[in-house]
Amino acid sequence: MAINTALLEFVSVDELLGPHSPALRIPDFQRPYSWTPRIAAQLFTDIEDALNNRPEHPYIMGTVILLKRPEESHFEVVDGQQRLLTLHLLRSLLRGEKLPHLATGSTPLHLVHQELSRRVSDLERDDLRSARYRDFLDTRAQVLRIVTDDEDEAFQFFDSQNFRGKALRPHDLLKAFHLREMAEASTSEQRAVVEQWEKADENDLDRLFGTYLARIHWWSRNLPAHAFGTSDLDLFKGVGRATRRLPGAEYHRAAKAVLPGLQEWAHPTTDATAMRDLKRAQHQLDAPVVAGRSFFDFAAFMLEESQRLDEELFSPATSPGVSHPDLSAFRDGARFRYCRELYVAAALYYTNKYSEADLAHARRRLFRWAYAPRLAYERLGWRSTDNYARGLSDDVDGLSGLNLFSTIRDSLDPRDVPLENVTAPQSARTSNPEDATLLTLLKEIG
Repeated sequence: MAINTALLEFVSVDELLGPHSPALRIPDFQRPYSWTPRIAAQLFTDIEDALNNRPEHPYIMGTVILLKRPEESHFEVVDGQQRLLTLHLLRSLLRGEKLPHLATGSTPLHLVHQELSRRVSDLERDDLRSARYRDFLDTRAQVLRIVTDDEDEAFQFFDSQNFRGKALRPHDLLKAFHLREMAEASTSEQRAVVEQWEKADENDLDRLFGTYLARIHWWSRNLPAHAFGTSDLDLFKGVGRATRRLPGAEYHRAAKAVLPGLQEWAHPTTDATAMRDLKRAQHQLDAPVVAGRSFFDFAAFMLEESQRLDEELFSPATSPGVSHPDLSAFRDGARFRYCRELYVAAALYYTNKYSEADLAHARRRLFRWAYAPRLAYERLGWRSTDNYARGLSDDVDGLSGLNLFSTIRDSLDPRDVPLENVTAPQSARTSNPEDATLLTLLKEIG
């Protein structure tokens, strides 16, 4: 990393945040402020403990990583924004600065401000104690400042653990990467994709990339799936600015650039189903994404698709003859977790490739394929599920050795996907009544 050794040092809070410190900016791609009042209160207490027990020694509060681009005068906060914002609030309150817009509200920033306000109010009952605390915070509380001018390498710090915070998730790193690919876009366009991204729940994004998209990628290539982590980000970095201008990459760049215009020209007015097919054509799961704005469109569409299918596949309206309690168990029961994930992943891939014109018929057979393993094992674990998805379970009684994902990847026509040949056990391995209900249901599927 191109670290500026002249700026690599322990600095006090006042040197970092005081009136004579360089300007700091938090980029749009950073995760919103998420500290809780408890974490902020613990920071306040830790500083006070250090003051009381070792007032002559520096109190080290971790590392702050800053990016300094040669053409800019300010520093961007790569790592440490949660701590810096909290310290800024604390310094302001200790100096009597009023922040009325934070006095009431329920966001994490509002709640932390309110907690720190109470702590500072208690502190100010003793003028000497308050002055000592303020001076200690400014001069003895320190962080290790690391400054780099290499943007790409700076963001490798994103997979580190934040001080008193939580590690950034893989989708946070993807957001940062694809925002950097939008460097030439306007600030308003960058802000728009960030606002769209932040509307999604973090757990939903985890599920989209880890439970569905990454597994589809691996299983369709006959590869074992595993927990999606920071080492797997290349799956969704796609074709970007640094990608060599080779024919294969140029094909995907051109397709993503031209398809939206052609679709609008050929289909100026369409219904919701037709619009989804146009989006599917633009965001094929077998094709690499194009880095930047296209990735955010891809993620938004796939999240909407996976959530919609998750609802529709288990809706009473689309599941005649299946009672509400049974549907709830098949969707939310812990014993059926892997089956549900197989079912939604298979339906997402199937409709992405073939539309949903025949989904009403195909979904029953997709259900049989996804839920058959539950009857074949007393305990259905991840390894058995992964093997089944890759077609490695033909030696298990009643299960077919079909890798549905690789079959879909290799077939342009759904008629080439032999769903009618999918078999299920003729009996359940357990006496669980839910399995008995499932067995009856699978036998009724033609």
